Amino acid sequence: MTEKEAKLANGGGGMAERKVPEVIDQEVIRREASSVLAAGDVSLTELWIEFFARGGMAGLEEFEAFVRGLMTVANTDLQILDLTMDELRNP
Repeated sequence: MTEKEAKLANGGGGMAERKVPEVIDQEVIRREASSVLAAGDVSLTELWIEFFARGGMAGLEEFEAFVRGLMTVANTDLQILDLTMDELRNP
């Protein structure tokens, strides 16, 4: 196998290396969101607005269902919610 063939077989060949998105545990994020809401610093609607403003795609009803443990959301939304909660805790 030539060097070029080896690079192509390993995903190389001059193309930028793609990063695999981190998979976030839904239950961990759900518990953190519930904890943030239980602390009373923000309401569910306020947390959702902050999440949505950062690019979250889940609507308010989906967001509430996720926080209550009734459904799951996309990994991207989990990452955005995690970021949102970090930014609210550390302004």
